[in-house]
Amino acid sequence: MCLTTVLMFGVTPAFGQIRVVAWNVAEFRGEAGDIQTVIDILDIDDHASPAADVAVLVCQEVDQASYDGLLGLLGPDWSSATYTNDNEDNYGGAQACFYRPALVQEMPSGHDDLYTGAGRRADRWQFQLTGHADPVVSFYIYSMHLKAGNSSSSEVERETGAMRILEDLAKLPPDTAVIIAGDMNFYDNQELGYLAFLDGGLVDPLGTSSWSGSSNSEKHTQSPRTIASGGLASGGMDDRFDFHLLTPAMNTDGGLSMVPGSYRAVGNDGNHFDDAINDGLNTYLSDQSTSTMLANALHEASDHLPVLADYRFPAVLEASLDSCDVGVVIEGWSSDCVLEITNGAGSSSSSGAATLSWSVVGNGVLGDTNAQGTLNAGSSELVAVHVDTTEIGVFSDELTVTASGEYTQHGNQEFVFDGHVLRHANPSFAFDADNNFYVYFVEFERDSGIHALPVSFWNYNWDSNQARMDVDAISTPELPVSFLGGSWNNVGPFPVSLPFEIDTAGLEAGTLARSVSIQVSDEDVPGASDSQLYLTFNITITDPVTNCPGDVNGDGMVDIADLLDLLAGFGTTDPMLDINGDNIVDISDLLALLADFGCS
Repeated sequence: MCLTTVLMFGVTPAFGQIRVVAWNVAEFRGEAGDIQTVIDILDIDDHASPAADVAVLVCQEVDQASYDGLLGLLGPDWSSATYTNDNEDNYGGAQACFYRPALVQEMPSGHDDLYTGAGRRADRWQFQLTGHADPVVSFYIYSMHLKAGNSSSSEVERETGAMRILEDLAKLPPDTAVIIAGDMNFYDNQELGYLAFLDGGLVDPLGTSSWSGSSNSEKHTQSPRTIASGGLASGGMDDRFDFHLLTPAMNTDGGLSMVPGSYRAVGNDGNHFDDAINDGLNTYLSDQSTSTMLANALHEASDHLPVLADYRFPAVLEASLDSCDVGVVIEGWSSDCVLEITNGAGSSSSSGAATLSWSVVGNGVLGDTNAQGTLNAGSSELVAVHVDTTEIGVFSDELTVTASGEYTQHGNQEFVFDGHVLRHANPSFAFDADNNFYVYFVEFERDSGIHALPVSFWNYNWDSNQARMDVDAISTPELPVSFLGGSWNNVGPFPVSLPFEIDTAGLEAGTLARSVSIQVSDEDVPGASDSQLYLTFNITITDPVTNCPGDVNGDGMVDIADLLDLLAGFGTTDPMLDINGDNIVDISDLLALLADFGCS
């Protein structure tokens, strides 16, 4: 049966954790169609962990014909890892490994072929997770088929094979992630080879207690048949021959470690001790029709059940800043910077990837930002980033995001904040003092025409660390004072000169006051604010002062009337006629009047 047929039952495979399967395919003596069905259902097996595509399939008892047959079944999504067959067809077949390049990639230099006794050989492959290069995440898988037989000599042969595996394992760097898988033919937990593996530091995910009897039926992997036919062994489900054993690096809660509880013998529902796997109802999968299909296929495909376990993806640190282009700002600006931290591990469930442990630390203007936490796969957290803008000047500071944990991707990221904090603009009516109020005292004669009233002010103490100044609004004064208009922006070291004027036509003598408010603001950068200047014009209007000394009668004109008045008072001390102020009206006064004749 092909995968598309299985999908008709409503179960969709999900991209999730790294799924590894070990299966003794019994030299392909089973039905090819049933082997295909088992392989297809492995992707949608959700018995003990969420469904996930198989990443690596290691097979035992694979002679050349079996190898060719498996390649034909797997299809274009699969590749074959290095395959060696050193005359092993005469001893039950060789080891074979197949993988999905979309999930993992073989590193051929990590392959080795090891003699384990009784004409049998184990293989070792090295893989790295696809898309995980910061750092590279690699692991090894051993596949073996140790000597069969329930005799003391066979047990010794198995121990010899185990020791040779351990000797090779010792050549790898400490804390290497390794899965030891295959058909080990151990009859009980006191087997010499099994104990050798435990003494060598390997971990049995099902524990080290007995796996015999009906109370341990869910651990059994052989045989799914009670009838021997076509070269497939009978005996019913009563032996645990097939294993995944782990190095301690694969038995943690970090990246690439086994998902707790995910280890299982595929198709074993725990209700078929000493029976065929398809005897009666098999409830291994939640979808009963698929579970029945799987049990029937297992019965016909091989005399061993596949052993499946899921392994976590490492955590993936993803960090991004939103709305945080600091640049040039004004002191006291309150930032809205938000840092989003995500565990981007591509898992369909939180258990399928390691927890991300993260921390954020800032320096300089970012020194108030300090946070830490943990995130499951696919979850995010927002961190408010505080930018301290109380210190004036140029800055270049860093926000560092780190993540701990084995194989965590992108574990150290830095965000550089470059910017410049400016003082507020400071408007002043004086260039050498901070003065926001100014009274402009001025005096004009009535009816003396239109007069300019220029007003200047400065961006006081401006330098490169102070915002430039914009003139935003000027209130309209009451007549007779007028504002002539204009615009001024980005005022720095030079003053603003505002054009006002007054028209004295028709004014009475006296004092008048006119008030003006000037609104200014910082240049248009984040944190800009506005401020006010207050200006008062105090204007005195006076009567005209005469400039005609010969106008002795005060009629505004020096004419014949003035001459007659002076001649009439000639020789007297009349002060109105004493033009030159020598206390007598004489010839000098007459000459002064004649010189001023016609003045108005």
